[in-house]
Amino acid sequence: MTAVYLAGVALAALLSENFILVNCLGIGTRTQAFDHPLDAGRTGAALTAVMTLTALVTWVADQLLYHFALDYYQTLVFALVGPVVVWALRGFLRSCVPELHRRLDENLSSITSNCAAMGAALIISQRGYNLGAALLFALFGGLGATIALISFAGLRLDLNVDRCPKSFRGAPLELITAGLMALSLVGFYGLHLA
Repeated sequence: MTAVYLAGVALAALLSENFILVNCLGIGTRTQAFDHPLDAGRTGAALTAVMTLTALVTWVADQLLYHFALDYYQTLVFALVGPVVVWALRGFLRSCVPELHRRLDENLSSITSNCAAMGAALIISQRGYNLGAALLFALFGGLGATIALISFAGLRLDLNVDRCPKSFRGAPLELITAGLMALSLVGFYGLHLA
């Protein structure tokens, strides 16, 4: 495994395969995450932690399923691992770092059913990444999602709704903004070196 290969995996997860803007995974977060960049950053940090831990656990589970020829249970196992990881992370934070638990608990509970973690696990399995590449893909995928969430929340604060037609106010303007953000990543498509 070369450094160029790992850099390609990381850049692909961060830019050309952004989980929110390109793959449309992970957009099921609570709507309060888009109100302020600080809330978006907390949601993104929680999503990154869950994606990385889920990638670790599902990679190990995937290896065991293939070893025992039970790979037809892969989707079921991956679907169950995400909520279990969130439950374990919430319990760990509650007992060991109560202040961080207080700040992130609402964000973690909204990520329980987020499809970015399972999507990352499925992509990792389909591509046959080793453990290092799998963790790097999940980490940079979570960072890319965090950047997208913070950018979108910041753009929502800066939009001057009074200067646009009434028919574009609200959801139409937000969808146009998200579409333009996704189009900005099209130039990076094909960056995947792995």
